[in-house]
Amino acid sequence: MARAKRTERAEARRRYRSVTGAAESPDLEIDETETPATPAAAVSRGDRPRRPEAGPPSRREAAPPPRPGFVAGLRRAAGPADILADIRALPAIAVHSKALWVPFAVIVGITALFFIPGVSANPIVVLLGSLALQPPPMILPFFGGMLAPRGAWLVGGIVALANAAAYSLLFVVFTNSVQTGLGFTYVMTTDQKVGVVVNAVVTSVPFGILVGAFSGFYRRFLAMSSPARQAPAKAKRR
Repeated sequence: MARAKRTERAEARRRYRSVTGAAESPDLEIDETETPATPAAAVSRGDRPRRPEAGPPSRREAAPPPRPGFVAGLRRAAGPADILADIRALPAIAVHSKALWVPFAVIVGITALFFIPGVSANPIVVLLGSLALQPPPMILPFFGGMLAPRGAWLVGGIVALANAAAYSLLFVVFTNSVQTGLGFTYVMTTDQKVGVVVNAVVTSVPFGILVGAFSGFYRRFLAMSSPARQAPAKAKRR
């Protein structure tokens, strides 16, 4: 009954406008009673828009790439070295990384200890000199290669050369006689000292290059084998 009354009222308004000649307004053409409003409570749950579920961002994001296997990691870490690119990057490695100046500081510090009276005979100083400076060197070239962002083989060779130079300096200054394994002592000539220096350089540099290359390979293998670090949840939400 209510709908019929509203329809009659709408017809009466149209007839009135046609008689009076008034312009029809689009606002009056709309029959507000023909489309009854549906209360929100009557809408089914399935038709309601769903809100995004709140959850940890890591669940909605893509999972990190899987770690390579042991053999695959070895193959990727043992890739060929770009020799020319490593040589061009040497100034940046020396300035922007600790690969060279940290081993150099250790070499200079240990060498300086031997020139301090009363300290050079200390057993700890002697042990440090034997471990760090005795050719062919291993510890400091390996350490420098681990710190190098690239060109670990080149860093290892340079550190080994500095090792050989420090050892040669100490040998020439402080060694005048040598005692053999049988207990015989003989005085070293200048030619013999030069031979010891050349032998230290020739054996130290290639060995340092190999040690540095191995340290670079080991560093790359560790980087590939370690799981990727995920950013904190707060950083992801931002």
